[in-house]
Amino acid sequence: MKILLIAPPVFDFYFTTHRMEPLGLEYIREALENAGHSVTLYDSTASGKVKTVATPPEFAYLSKFYEEDASPFSLHNSYKRLGDSFSKIIDFICKNDFDLIALSSLFSPYHQDVENLAAEIKKVAKTPLCIGGTAVNAQKKKIAETTNADFLNCGNGAVTLPLLADAIDGKTGFDNVPGLVYRKNGGIFMNEPSFEPAWCSGLIPKREDLRWFRKKKIAKIVFSSGCRNRCAFCSIHRDNRLAYRDISHIKKELEYLLSIGAEIVDIEDDDIFSNREYAAQIFEILEEMHGKGLSYTAMNGMTVRNIIPFAAKLAKTGFIKLDLSLVSAEKSVADHLRRPHGIAEIEKVIELTEGKTEIEVFLIPGLPGTEVADSCTTLLHLHKLGVKGGLSPLYLVPGVPMFEEMGIPENVRLCRGSALYPFDDEKRADIASLMKISRFLNYSLDHKNDENYEVFLNYFNESLRRRRWFKLGKDGIWRDSFEFYCDFEV
Repeated sequence: MKILLIAPPVFDFYFTTHRMEPLGLEYIREALENAGHSVTLYDSTASGKVKTVATPPEFAYLSKFYEEDASPFSLHNSYKRLGDSFSKIIDFICKNDFDLIALSSLFSPYHQDVENLAAEIKKVAKTPLCIGGTAVNAQKKKIAETTNADFLNCGNGAVTLPLLADAIDGKTGFDNVPGLVYRKNGGIFMNEPSFEPAWCSGLIPKREDLRWFRKKKIAKIVFSSGCRNRCAFCSIHRDNRLAYRDISHIKKELEYLLSIGAEIVDIEDDDIFSNREYAAQIFEILEEMHGKGLSYTAMNGMTVRNIIPFAAKLAKTGFIKLDLSLVSAEKSVADHLRRPHGIAEIEKVIELTEGKTEIEVFLIPGLPGTEVADSCTTLLHLHKLGVKGGLSPLYLVPGVPMFEEMGIPENVRLCRGSALYPFDDEKRADIASLMKISRFLNYSLDHKNDENYEVFLNYFNESLRRRRWFKLGKDGIWRDSFEFYCDFEV
């Protein structure tokens, strides 16, 4: 068969482009090619094209926060599309003749955009269309009732797609395809999914169109699946059992990535280095490959307690940036959320790395039990320690009990962090202000010697004093922006 896999464009107020390599689709492509199919992977975000598009009406309330601002404490300023347009994707489909098309849908807040693309595809092609990914896993019953696709895939697409191709070709029944959701005789059928990691079958996916991070080529890798932690706000442990790849297989993939020009490898595991003995072996391989030219990041967020035994050697191993997941420094909140570590472990890692590896510590302001003022205090503490504080405003994850109890909106687009949805107007202004404070504190770590730093600092401090932000126009004029309510002590 001729099969097309599509990583769709992303619509939001901001993007992290260097993390958008479609690793899941690359595994699926490898599995399909091993099964004898001809596969094209259309990665629509690989072009890096960004286009401002109309802001959906459901996000209109964000206009006072996301506006033009040239200051170093600005937020996002417009709704954008990252990647190729629907028309370009449709044109590509029309110029080719595919037997099966598959779309990835990785996050519930973006699923409607995937459905919109699927609708456009079905207007011009009778080709069987399948949508799969974690967004489908989270809400498969709801999606199945309204989807534009012919099939949905839950679980491991590297297992499902080759068997779906066989079923379409008449070689097996649709009821024999793990994880397949399909219609038959007016009903919707859902096969039991396989959540076995794609790498279990020994796949090492080919890479194309490597992303760039700090002017170096970067590629993703996973060493394991699942997570031994049971944090109340996370869905990873729901669908993915904890499993580890064979060490020799990991080394083989690292050697492959080095051979195609990758300079940085981003380790995407959810619970990296949780097994001490396994981690020690991994570190030996990482250090060896670092000697040959590879460096490493872990942008999915490291579990801090796992790396304390290795923190002193992280720089020597090749880690250039650590993203550490703190969530909240308040012990009562961390305990309630079943977090495996707190601020003390963060401080230990900072001490042991001795400033040789860049560190950014991430918080989730707005989680139940958290206070905006406490998050600000934590940001200031991190700033004094010389590390950056990153913020991921609370976003709701369908299917996670804690968020279901809070109430998942009917329009799941509102579940994204940039929507600032779960807050009332007053709290939303304070969370947006906390984001501004984080931006400026991080800016000040690197730019205190800049020519305009004192001017920016004065407007920043005056904004906090009067509880109304200043914004800087492109014309160089400072104007009023939105008010906030929390008495921030910065």
